[in-house]
Amino acid sequence: MVTQFIAAFDDVVISRYNKDRQEQDKINVRYIYAPKERVMYDIINENKTITLPAIAVNITGINRDETRVFNKLDGFYYQGTVGEEKTSTHIKSPIPVNISLKVSVLSRYQTDMDQIISNFVPFCNPYVIVSWKVPTDFDLTNEQEIRSEILWDGNISMSYPTELTSSKKARVTADTNFTIKGWLFKDTTGPAGNIFYIDQNTNLENKLENYDNFEALSGNSYTFPTSTGLISDTQSIYISGTPTITDIFYNGVQLFDDITLTSDITGNVILNGNRFNDVTNMLVSTNNSSFYTNLTSIDGFTRQPAISGQLVNYTVLNDNIIMVETPNINSGSIRFIPYNIAGYSFSDATLHSQSLSTNSTFIIVE
Repeated sequence: MVTQFIAAFDDVVISRYNKDRQEQDKINVRYIYAPKERVMYDIINENKTITLPAIAVNITGINRDETRVFNKLDGFYYQGTVGEEKTSTHIKSPIPVNISLKVSVLSRYQTDMDQIISNFVPFCNPYVIVSWKVPTDFDLTNEQEIRSEILWDGNISMSYPTELTSSKKARVTADTNFTIKGWLFKDTTGPAGNIFYIDQNTNLENKLENYDNFEALSGNSYTFPTSTGLISDTQSIYISGTPTITDIFYNGVQLFDDITLTSDITGNVILNGNRFNDVTNMLVSTNNSSFYTNLTSIDGFTRQPAISGQLVNYTVLNDNIIMVETPNINSGSIRFIPYNIAGYSFSDATLHSQSLSTNSTFIIVE
C-alpha cells in the first residue's frame, strides 16, 4: 500500500527558470522511503550523494479502523470458474487498517517548494483513490479489485533556515500527513498447530565479563570443579499448557496427611491449580475395577500417552479452582485426571476403608 501511495504521487516534475521566467530545465523529484531526519543526515554526510529537491515518506503509525468493522463473519466466498467448473473460494475477513504517513518535502529554493506542493494539493480534494488487487496467494480465478482512499490532512508546516553558518546551504522543508485506508489480509494457509510446550535449557557461564559475542556461547563447553558435586551443567525447564494440580481439599480440609472420617465418603473434592478454564473434561482412574461402568479412553496428546478412566461431573469455579463430585469408591487407589487439548495431569489418592459406616482413613498423596 505504501508502494501504491508513492506510485500515485511520484510523478512530480518541476521547472527551473532564468531571470526572464523562461524554462531552462525540468527536474524529476525523487521520493525516498525514510524519515526526514535520515535524509538530512545523508545530505550532510560527505560520502552520500543525495541531492535536493527530494521527498521523504515514512510510516508513523498503523491503527485498526473501527468505522469499517461491520460484523464478525469469518470472511466471504468468491465465486469463480476453473475451465468450465464453477468454484467457490473462501477468503478470510481482512482487517481494516489506517496507515499514517508523514511526507516531508526538502528543497533549496522556494520556487521548487511551491511547484512540488502544487503538484499534489489540488488533487487531494477530498481524496485520492488507488486501485490494487486481492493478494495472489488467494488464487482467485479472476483478479478482484480493491479501492483504497488516500486522505490528506490538509495541513502543511513550513520551515525556513533562520540561522546559517557560511559552510551550510539553505534548505526549505515542508511537512504534511496522509492516511491510507487499506486492509491487512490473514494468511491463506491454516495454522501449523498450537504451542503446548516451551522447553528452555540454561547453561552456567563464568566468562561473561566484558563479553560481547553472546551468539558464540553455545559453542562453549561447561565443566564444574569436582568439589561442587555438580555433574550436569544444563538446567532444563518448560512451560506447559496442560492443567496442573497443586492442592486437594475434601470437605474443606486440605489433604496432605491422614484424616479420619465418621461418615460415608460423599461430597465434593476441591482441586487447586492452574489452567482449569481450559479443562475439556475430568476422568477418575482407580484400581477398584468394580467402579468402572463406562470406561473412556483419550489419546492424541503430543507428549503424553493415552489415558483411560471414567468421566465424572465437575464445576470450574475459576482458572485456579475446580470442584469434582466424589466418586462412590469404598477401597482402592484413586486418581483425578483433568485434561485439555494440550495434555493432562493427575493426583494420586489412596482410600483405606475399614467400613463406610465407621471411622475411615482418606489419604491423598501427590
